[in-house]
Amino acid sequence: MAKTSKFQLSLGNVQYSVDITERAYGLYDVKVNDELFKVNIADLMSPSLQAAGAAGGAGGAGGAPAAGNLCAAMPGTVMTVKCKPGDEVKPGDVLLTLETMKMENPIKSNRAGKVKEIKVAPGKFVNVGDTLIVFE
Repeated sequence: MAKTSKFQLSLGNVQYSVDITERAYGLYDVKVNDELFKVNIADLMSPSLQAAGAAGGAGGAGGAPAAGNLCAAMPGTVMTVKCKPGDEVKPGDVLLTLETMKMENPIKSNRAGKVKEIKVAPGKFVNVGDTLIVFE
């Protein structure tokens, strides 16, 4: 049975009701007031799996990320793409920015390698687990 934690936050004069429910290891439903967000932090919790890109199987639509792919850890809208196919990248390089909840988040490479394909473009909305960039 999923456990839900409930919080009340006040930021200035604004009140927030936050409910956090863990669905599986690193997968959470976060309800802020009446808006639901799906959050995946499994990759952040297990660096060895993140580096291998093997958090559970083959990639593609609806599946877990395949080895060599950089996938969205949060839902949001792609704001900028800062690399192109053929670029050599190293861990920590900012590859794109993703807007989530009115905040721009830099999405960094989790490995060294060569960009093979970019699966997103500015303005595109992505969900947790969607492939953003494919490495060779």
